[in-house]
Amino acid sequence: MTQGPLEFHSELDTSSMLDLGPLFLPNIPGLEVHLDLDPRSGFGKSVSLHLNMTIAEVQVFAAAANEDPWANMRDAIVSGLREQKVDCTVEMGRFGTEIHAIMPTVDLDGNAHVQPVRFVGVRGSRWLLRVVISGDGALVQTDQDQSAMSQIDEVVSSLVVRRGDDPLPPGERIALRSPVESSDEPGPSSPSDSTGNFNFGNFHIQL
Repeated sequence: MTQGPLEFHSELDTSSMLDLGPLFLPNIPGLEVHLDLDPRSGFGKSVSLHLNMTIAEVQVFAAAANEDPWANMRDAIVSGLREQKVDCTVEMGRFGTEIHAIMPTVDLDGNAHVQPVRFVGVRGSRWLLRVVISGDGALVQTDQDQSAMSQIDEVVSSLVVRRGDDPLPPGERIALRSPVESSDEPGPSSPSDSTGNFNFGNFHIQL
């Protein structure tokens, strides 16, 4: 199986990566980061990685060491999609089984259309990454599609997970933190504007 996201350890150099607490993001040219923060708690529920015309929404979950949490989550997602009459299949991908679906959606002008989505699960030591990929990286028909898929899969494989030692029930989402709070370095390289956008090192962040 191809190498997936790494487990954090003290010898691993993450100095060039964006530190979101339990998750480190690779410093990749053109990668934009949208962090979904809860305004009350200040913690993030998910982070969306935008690369060219692909979006990958990433969540980190606690998991038991002796279980395969993705198998249960995958089956639940498939059941839910089929109940909604959404066309989906389970395929073998870079990180194991993944779900390919054609999702109905509505654009900003209110027009209904469909878009391909991939649901990917990556298991680690007492953690699970759930990644929902949409856009070009979810298409599988042409060589150009395969290139976009490979690019976003490479981003996912470059993630580093710091699970921590806190006892958490399996299936509980692990909260992400703003890089301003989780870094020991001084604050963002340019202040946040009224939309919550700022630059942090080489990353463009939107909160």
